[in-house]
Amino acid sequence: MSRPWLPSLKEIGGDAERAFKELHSCWDKENLSKDEKCKNIAAIRQELLLFWQEKIHEGKLSVLKYEVKNIRAEIEIWWEKCFLSEDEKQEFEDYKSINYTDQLYGCHVEELERLKRKFYRNESLYLLIKKHQDTWERVVNMDKQLYNPERLFQNRGAQLLQEERDRRAAQKDLPHLEELIKKETELFEREHGRPFLIYGKCFSDMILHQKELHKENQKSLKSARKKCENCCAPSNAAKMTTSISKLKRKLDNPPSPVAVQTKQARVASCDKLGSRRGEVCGPKLRLPVRRKLIERTVNVPVIQP
Repeated sequence: MSRPWLPSLKEIGGDAERAFKELHSCWDKENLSKDEKCKNIAAIRQELLLFWQEKIHEGKLSVLKYEVKNIRAEIEIWWEKCFLSEDEKQEFEDYKSINYTDQLYGCHVEELERLKRKFYRNESLYLLIKKHQDTWERVVNMDKQLYNPERLFQNRGAQLLQEERDRRAAQKDLPHLEELIKKETELFEREHGRPFLIYGKCFSDMILHQKELHKENQKSLKSARKKCENCCAPSNAAKMTTSISKLKRKLDNPPSPVAVQTKQARVASCDKLGSRRGEVCGPKLRLPVRRKLIERTVNVPVIQP
């Protein structure tokens, strides 16, 4: 049997032995009797027992906290699997207790077992609801992307086309899943005489509530997009006004004769350079494109060399 604590225990024993030797030397100097020494040793032993009992209690309390914390995390997972509402979660009052005892741990174990029994009695129905919720979340997220202006600049590999196909497929699956779940919940209500609750509501009420929230979110997204477009419009108009004013300044201030002569000289030098390259490398290396570019820049008739 492995005992990794044995070296530490030997060290503690060695420390205790050295401490008792020093105490005995002090008691000898005080000329204490044998009975007095025994009383002192008994008192020290009692203090050490109390110390170790306190440490053992702290260790057990730490273990209980760790176990309760783990089982609470597991309970939260099963709460989500069973689609419990906040009010139904609040019914388990021991969940927020900080009095960590064996009794508290036992209450958490019972709650976890209850949730597992609840889930496995209607596992097929819970799995259908989970599939419906996942499909609904995908539809909501894809509808949000419709109002994202940046998605048009991220269309790589026909991404927008694939998103539209996925959205239509998800919207096609939702009515089929809703019909199956309604049949299963009606069967449950006939057998048990009580409604099958999802987040504290009937399935039809839950669907209606989700669709209303989705419509409100879409309206808010539309209004936000319109505000953004209205804010961007003045900036575009200002840019257009700036470009028009620059063009007017160019038309109102024609180039001076000196500037025209300088640009004509540049055109002539360009033609000479092109003719020299044509002699060495052939006519393909002439510079007609450069000449046309400079002519457009100069915007004046060029004197042929």
